[in-house]
Amino acid sequence: MSNNREKIRNSILAFICVSIFLSISYFRVFDEFEYSTLDFRFKIRPEQPVDENIVIIHIGDDTIDKLGEWPIPRRYHALLVRALHSAGAKEIIFDVFFSEPAKGDDVFANALKETDSTYLPYIFEINPENQGEKYLRATRVIAPIVASLKEACKNTGFINIQPDIDGKVRRIFGFIEYNGKFYPHMAMLAVLNNMGVSFKDVEISPGKKIVVNKNRTIPLGEDSTIFVNYPAKWGHAFKHYSYVDVIQAHAAGILGTKPVIDLNEIKDKICFIGFTAAASPDAHPSPFEPLYPGVGVHASVYNSILRGDFLHRLNRWWNLLILIVVWLITAFITAKSYKGFAIVSIGLIIAAYTLVSVALFCFSGVWIDAFYPVVTIVVLYVAVTFRKYLIETRQREVIERELDIAKDIQRSFLPSDIPHVGNLDVFANMLTAWQVGGDLYDVVRLDEDRLAVMLGDVSGKGVPAALFMAKVVSVFKTSIKHGRAEDIIRDINERILIESSSNLFVTLTCMIFDTKANRVNYASGGHNPTLYVDPDGNTEWLEVDEGMPLGILEGNYSGKTIDYRPGGVFVLYTDGVTEAMNIKEEMFEEERLLELVKNTRKNSAKEIAEEIQKKVAEFAGGAKQHDDITILVVRA
Repeated sequence: MSNNREKIRNSILAFICVSIFLSISYFRVFDEFEYSTLDFRFKIRPEQPVDENIVIIHIGDDTIDKLGEWPIPRRYHALLVRALHSAGAKEIIFDVFFSEPAKGDDVFANALKETDSTYLPYIFEINPENQGEKYLRATRVIAPIVASLKEACKNTGFINIQPDIDGKVRRIFGFIEYNGKFYPHMAMLAVLNNMGVSFKDVEISPGKKIVVNKNRTIPLGEDSTIFVNYPAKWGHAFKHYSYVDVIQAHAAGILGTKPVIDLNEIKDKICFIGFTAAASPDAHPSPFEPLYPGVGVHASVYNSILRGDFLHRLNRWWNLLILIVVWLITAFITAKSYKGFAIVSIGLIIAAYTLVSVALFCFSGVWIDAFYPVVTIVVLYVAVTFRKYLIETRQREVIERELDIAKDIQRSFLPSDIPHVGNLDVFANMLTAWQVGGDLYDVVRLDEDRLAVMLGDVSGKGVPAALFMAKVVSVFKTSIKHGRAEDIIRDINERILIESSSNLFVTLTCMIFDTKANRVNYASGGHNPTLYVDPDGNTEWLEVDEGMPLGILEGNYSGKTIDYRPGGVFVLYTDGVTEAMNIKEEMFEEERLLELVKNTRKNSAKEIAEEIQKKVAEFAGGAKQHDDITILVVRA
């Protein structure tokens, strides 16, 4: 009886867990991560074909420099429209707002009246109360077209861009309801007109599809969005022409001079006009790059509809079915296989599923969820092996306690009190990546006027590096009798080669400060150059001619001596500072360190060191510390 109750209880628990996991998939809780996998698929997908008649007329830095005016006067827009129209452009589509009256509107309006195929944009204010419904409703037009231009232009459409939760633009709204009527996106309106179809005649099924004609159906997301099928990185898909080059070529044709470009190439082209200058506000993060011009988004949508190349995300129920099938396969293999085979099999399942999801996207434009299924495959495997995990955790706790003791022992090799010599202000700090590390430093008073400082970095990490570090510190204390930095390093290298049988080596910097003469003698064994910032903010990286890492081979070590001024700052550091990485795998690098020390040079040595450590931590964010971070600051 009790066994039956336990089975029922376990079955109920399993049902609840499965329901929770399925609900997470259905409600797309991890869509932000799913978007990252979609971006990955975009990046590895081959460049997609585009219609050769779609071109970009970009308003770049060259245009702004040559015209010498900002904002661009409306008379130039008028000239551009006439140039494109006379060249035989099929459609002229502006991704430029004209919401404020300006000088030259009358000239621009006259140019617009001369063509039936020019498009101007506006922006709706979206009603926040209907977010999450099958389509959006607008409360008003917040960026309307100037009345005279709207009257002159026969085609207008909205160009609202709705970024996803991670800020990237992957979708646009094909239509928005305003005052009980559907209004089209400008790119959709333009491509429908090109296809000879009126927007009034298309069949809209919100949350499902837009039927253009019997040969073309546009798939919609659940919120009636159209996925932007970016064909390639910016600049790799559509042909580009400079705004100013088109105007100059038109003027050259009138004056009979040689044009910059051949405007005959514009004949029958669909011309998208938009800003691409460095300071342009119309640029948004995309799956390909941090800033993708808005004009490229609209051109991509146009191309997708014109060619019938659409992206389509499987609905929630299909994704649930796929998830259940993957779970059943994973559970069966994990339960029936030995540990080693199960791990390999799970890896093969993940690889196969990833490959299928990539292939479907690249060759069929079908987006199936990848992140959550892969995560749950791992979760299932972990659940089966949970008992072993607990045992290993307890063993690991014992080891960590022992390593904590080792960390305290290691710190005992470092100076607990910094000796005071002259007016030197010295501070050092070390933050290990593991419980114990391989960074080292020492500060030794030689006499009432001289102070020796040393900082180094042992290859490797963990206990072996910590033991080697202790050896180097001990050797340094007995080598400082040589007096000069290059002799000290040479002696340490010779001692390590004789006394150590490990395969480890150490990079090391040594500096001897003479406070009476305001002079420093320094040498380096393959270590990062010391940064010196004088009181006026001038900077110098203190490098030497010769000096290989210690503990590898016998070698020559050269030193240098420079004079310093009171108030100057010397910063010795390990590569854990400059090579600290954030979650984007970007490194902190020497330039940030230089600017930071330069800006804080008037602070105390402790304040400078703590500010460096703080800024490195802020830069890394949530990224795991991968190397020991040691900073030693000497302020004269």
